[in-house]
Amino acid sequence: MVRKKILVADDDRLICWALEKEFAALGFSSHAVETCADALSELGRQPYDLVFLDIDLPDSNGIELLRVIGGTSPEAKIVIMSGKTGEGNRLRGVAGNSLQLLEKPFDLSDVHGILKSASGGYPQKRKHPRHICRIPVQISILEPLPEESQYDLHNLSGRVVDIDSGGLRLRTEYPLRVGQGLRVHVPAGNDSVLRLVPKKAVCQVVWVTPSADGVTAGLKFLT
Repeated sequence: MVRKKILVADDDRLICWALEKEFAALGFSSHAVETCADALSELGRQPYDLVFLDIDLPDSNGIELLRVIGGTSPEAKIVIMSGKTGEGNRLRGVAGNSLQLLEKPFDLSDVHGILKSASGGYPQKRKHPRHICRIPVQISILEPLPEESQYDLHNLSGRVVDIDSGGLRLRTEYPLRVGQGLRVHVPAGNDSVLRLVPKKAVCQVVWVTPSADGVTAGLKFLT
């Protein structure tokens, strides 16, 4: 089986090192460059399935590279890495529907979600398409433990970072535990992603991992 190829274009060597190490562990072939010129040279040398692009490279703002990728590698998926909000919408007209946004700072769970959504490169494809998002939510803990009852567990804050019709991935400061029941309250809106969440969804925590700002948890919908 031919391994999917990923190009990383970022002048931050630590980010390049971390991404290349993670891609190798997941079975991808990757190559990192630090300038737009080197990225253009590499894209001319061979095609890539996925490009992780820092939009603020030292020799370019990334727009030229986006256009070249669109012209020479139209099948390549583009992931913009940026610390500026709103970059995805501004650049979508150049890159088309192949673009996703990875907001800095990020952790590797963000990268995993994008790889599953954008590349389809994992050994087992998801049953439901997953959407990367940033949706603030309120969380209520159902049937808290006796030691938790002293706290207000009906107005906890969280953020949905990806979602499909079967469940979601959530970040929160509260130390969730596997098997716990939650009610997730999403904001009102007509966004197609929001419609994937049942109103006042009841969920069960399937897995939990520590993250930079608390925990990241996988939830499945029960209603």
